[in-house]
Amino acid sequence: MIRKIVKAAGSAWGQRITILVLICIVMAISQPVFFHPNNATNILQAIAVIGIMSCGMLFTVLVGGMDLSVGSMAGLAASVTFKIAELNGFSDNSFILGFLLALLLCLLVGYLNGFFVTSFGLPAFVVTLAMRYVLYGIIPQVTNGYLIINPKSRFIHQLGNHVVLTIPLKEGMFRVPMPVILLIIVVAIAAFILVKTTYGRKLYAIGGNRRAANLVGIHSSANIRGAFMISSVIAGFGGGLLASMNGQAGLQTALGYEGSVLMAMVVGGINLAGGEGGVPGAVFGALLVGIINNVLLLLSVSSDTQKFIQGIIILGAMTLNMYARRGTAGMLKVKL
Repeated sequence: MIRKIVKAAGSAWGQRITILVLICIVMAISQPVFFHPNNATNILQAIAVIGIMSCGMLFTVLVGGMDLSVGSMAGLAASVTFKIAELNGFSDNSFILGFLLALLLCLLVGYLNGFFVTSFGLPAFVVTLAMRYVLYGIIPQVTNGYLIINPKSRFIHQLGNHVVLTIPLKEGMFRVPMPVILLIIVVAIAAFILVKTTYGRKLYAIGGNRRAANLVGIHSSANIRGAFMISSVIAGFGGGLLASMNGQAGLQTALGYEGSVLMAMVVGGINLAGGEGGVPGAVFGALLVGIINNVLLLLSVSSDTQKFIQGIIILGAMTLNMYARRGTAGMLKVKL
């Protein structure tokens, strides 16, 4: 009986629901403010960028890779965007131009990541980890080593902070900020690509068995490069959005976000070996990460302890995932 419960909890959705229920029980007892509408708004605001970046990294994970440069990519995009805007008085047009140029730069970096992975057979985590350090070395050169602050542009501020919908409740006002709407748009586009297009099906085939995919005529190298380019562009989009939310850009922008995105992948039940997972899991994982981070803040947990807890969560979720998959594989063998 206990073994069956553990297997159920280790399944993709069982894992998510178990963590969510446990969090709600703990917070209902210790911090009732957790359920306040204002706090719910804060959680949505916090998970928007993580959710967007998770949708991007999902493409690389599905082909059996991983993009550890998403945090630095977001920081570079934010810095390039704000630098160009600063040089032109933070006008609306200069911000848009800077944003577009930053996304083009992310596209190039993503291609380089995919090129080194496919052309030289290097592990994706090694390539993207190296690129992470490269990009963090470039950011200070872009910003001249200082934080670029948006002094006056209402357009830039509104992009990341405008409230689209307000719902009055008995306990307070529940607000839906613009980043959540942008997250929904990115989720819809990513889900459409993965579920409804030939390219999406090719990514699942490559992640499931790359050699078999090549044998049936799928050009795996080109598709993998495309996956890294998508991941980089979406990370850059998230970085620009994060900068507009905070009103500033620099070396600290999105610093460490690759860890939060990776945790979203794991607790969302995405198979890091590739070929298994989807946008719902990535988004739900981002939601859980946002809730966990919010809980730790409400409980006044120190930043060092937060990192320790996040590491434990990643290890625990991965262990449950592997246990559940081995159990399912064993059942299939017995039936066969």
